[in-house]
Amino acid sequence: MRLKWSTFCHPKHPTFVFHDTEGVQFLEKIGSDNPRIFSYAELFVGSNGFDKDQVLGSGGFGRVYKAVLPSDGTVVAVKCLIKKGTTIEKTFAAELAAVANLRHRNLVRLRGWCVHDDQLLLVYDYMPNRSLDRVLFKQKGGNKGEAVLSWERRKRIVTGLAAALFYLHEQLETQIIHRDVKASNVMLDSNFSARLGDFGLARWLEHDFNYESTPSMKMKNQPFRLTETSKIGGTIGYLPPESFQKRAISNAKSDVFSFGIVALEIASGRRAVDLTYPDDQIILLDWIRRLSDEKSILQSVDTRLRDGSYNVSEMERLIHVGLICTSYDPQSRPTMKRVLDALSNKSLCILPDLPLFKSHPLYISLSSSPTSKTGISINTTQYTFTDSSSPTTFDSSNFVTANGKTMFQTAEDSLSINQAKYNSRQLSPVPNVETPREIAYNEILFATNNFSDTNRIAEIDFDTAYHGFLENSHHVFIKRLSLPKCPVLRTRFSNELKSIAQLRHRNLVQLRGWCTEHGEMILVYDYSPSNLLSHILFHNDRKSRGPKLQWNQRYRIIKSLASAIYYLHEEWDEQVIHGNITSSAIILDPDTSPRLGSFSLAEFLSRNEQGHNQVKQNRVARGIFGHMAPEYMKSGEATTMADVYSFGIVLLEVATGQMAVDFRFPEVLLVKKVHKFESQKRPFQELADFRLDGEYDVRELMRVIKLGIACTRSDPEARPSMKHIVSILDGFDKCFIENGQMRESTKEWKQKNVSSLALIRGMQALAIQ
Repeated sequence: MRLKWSTFCHPKHPTFVFHDTEGVQFLEKIGSDNPRIFSYAELFVGSNGFDKDQVLGSGGFGRVYKAVLPSDGTVVAVKCLIKKGTTIEKTFAAELAAVANLRHRNLVRLRGWCVHDDQLLLVYDYMPNRSLDRVLFKQKGGNKGEAVLSWERRKRIVTGLAAALFYLHEQLETQIIHRDVKASNVMLDSNFSARLGDFGLARWLEHDFNYESTPSMKMKNQPFRLTETSKIGGTIGYLPPESFQKRAISNAKSDVFSFGIVALEIASGRRAVDLTYPDDQIILLDWIRRLSDEKSILQSVDTRLRDGSYNVSEMERLIHVGLICTSYDPQSRPTMKRVLDALSNKSLCILPDLPLFKSHPLYISLSSSPTSKTGISINTTQYTFTDSSSPTTFDSSNFVTANGKTMFQTAEDSLSINQAKYNSRQLSPVPNVETPREIAYNEILFATNNFSDTNRIAEIDFDTAYHGFLENSHHVFIKRLSLPKCPVLRTRFSNELKSIAQLRHRNLVQLRGWCTEHGEMILVYDYSPSNLLSHILFHNDRKSRGPKLQWNQRYRIIKSLASAIYYLHEEWDEQVIHGNITSSAIILDPDTSPRLGSFSLAEFLSRNEQGHNQVKQNRVARGIFGHMAPEYMKSGEATTMADVYSFGIVLLEVATGQMAVDFRFPEVLLVKKVHKFESQKRPFQELADFRLDGEYDVRELMRVIKLGIACTRSDPEARPSMKHIVSILDGFDKCFIENGQMRESTKEWKQKNVSSLALIRGMQALAIQ
């Protein structure tokens, strides 16, 4: 008897029971991290009727309430945009479209949304420690029980914010410009880790690819996208100088400037603009620039941080980063990737010297005269934002100091610089937000023409792959499990569905949905005419007409793959161990951009309060021979270093064009062959893929092979982390020295790799070829 779908607590709740023709049910929490539509009733009940006592904060477009979902007791934050209208609807659409498909440990996670009468509501994870500004700018000499934000927490916050912006700028298919990075938009979770929120001004931009591609190559299945260019928006004090120029356009360097201001706020404990200080200290950036010119930069450090409670060199580095990020010339500002390197890998990233800021125009020049109004003391000040084309002047009546608090109006209110022109057609307040969904079996049949041979692409492990078009004309890749009744394969199916549904990165495969009707196990991904990396590397020779990979393409593939694995290991709430990194798990788009797939063996490791990972004791080794780390084969314990080993094997395959295990050669294992080259001090150029015809960057080839050797060391602790690997591939070769990259003796390597060698010998004895 066939079972029907069952839902729990709410018809849109994302916990499902799988269809199963034999009556065997198994539960999986599918898509629990994907946004859903909430009913107004559950949000109303959860917030006690949007009671004023539940208000967490308010902004230009509405209030944020604390709510407890009646279905499962989850505590959430509900952002209510009360007045509907063109601007409000656009803000709602921007935030929903931007956040719905983002997955990063330093971004506030969107739970869902609700449209009710004239109200637009967004539901987020609740942040128990509220926003950074509330914690950082506590009044000096305030409540005695309130603790000052420690230096260690400040470091973690600024590094987390940098990681979030790096993700938005460089790790998604379309670049996202936040446009309103400020302390009040940096939320703090229960561990005081930074979570960037408030995407109401966000804009999506196409990446500026550094390689040639035809327009058809960029025609990928994209989510809802806003206008590709927009005027700069944000908040006074965080806006870059160029924002006051005519026709100024948002770009990543605008966010970098705003980040720099937040970094200086974190170091100094002062607001970007604060009228409670003397005139020459009101503008934080101009004050710290003067201190830099006077070689007394440490005078800007928050006086609440006692001497000895912070590392002086780390503090100087943070202020240095803040000043470089706020350079007057946008082109002089670093990328967020460079900033993250500077904050995380301090010995690897040499920062440029600071200029003499006295030669630079002031960020804001001002003159002030005190006035008074009933009940409030106001200091009216003329602010002039210096710009070579047209200085912008306005008074500070929007900046009011009352009862010791400084309040600011946002730039879009006071200057209207972010009012974009609207199309003549009406914008729907709810964009087409696509998250993984259940797809009906009939729709799968229609898309594949009843699983016809014409639509079949390939046989992959225990799956058959098809392509087709869904009812919404979306071109998809459909993977059908060939043995759906096998318990082991069913578990692998569930694992892959759970894993990839939660992750978003430009170099990971994009899941569109799944189907489990009629006992089927089907996964649906985005489709593009593609090839497996293994197919191109190992099945094309000089004479074949198939696609060949030039060295610059190979190096970009390696860098992109490293970025994706780093994301899995470091940038999600849980640490993801892929467990199956091979060249056959990497799909190449037509422009040779890689996408890592095959998540059926992935494991999610939770983090404790200190950010460390709690290891699961699986004790069963699963994977492909030749790619599994020797310690993993022995213990079955999934670790990031096991993934690093597998990545190292792929590095060697890409550099040499040889398979990890190849019985056609006397030396079956590629890794053993390469390590022998190292021990014999033979030139690594002899290992270069002959299909390259000698056309490669020698320095990069040496880097890749040396990195492949370092990643496949027998001792896991001697292998570099993915963070270091990304830095090495960016050209920071000093990382080899920092990680103590010493040679391993052939004897030591053989002793620790005996298990894999024995397996290979056994396979040879059985004549398995």
